[in-house]
Amino acid sequence: MSSEQPQDPQDRSPQQQYPQYPQGQQYPQGQQYPQGQQYPQGQPGQFSQYPQYQPQPQPSTNGKAVASMVTGIASLVIPFIGIITGPLAIVLGTRARSEVQRTREKGDGLAITGLVTGIIGCVGYAIFLILIIIGAATGSSG
Repeated sequence: MSSEQPQDPQDRSPQQQYPQYPQGQQYPQGQQYPQGQQYPQGQPGQFSQYPQYQPQPQPSTNGKAVASMVTGIASLVIPFIGIITGPLAIVLGTRARSEVQRTREKGDGLAITGLVTGIIGCVGYAIFLILIIIGAATGSSG
């Protein structure tokens, strides 16, 4: 039995804590590497051929969906044009949604935005016209 006390790992210097590995050592061709794997032999400058990565084309955005959103927003923002652009946004939005689902294009959110803003524009202008008619009917009778 040895009379030496086991050393605490924290008391050792960094050189003593970790084993020393050779740095920059060249291994001759054909010899086993430290991990135990045999690396493939090849001619200098020769690379193995891997298939080229071909990025998949991104699906395009549906044009009717964009047009639906633009006309729907126009029906809310531009005065008195919502009577025309509101129904147009609804028609374009429903067609765009069916095309997006069928062709897997982008733009479903745009089509929904066009539908909602077109509906709001139509309902808003319908209420506006009803109020004008009621106001004209009550104003002319008095």
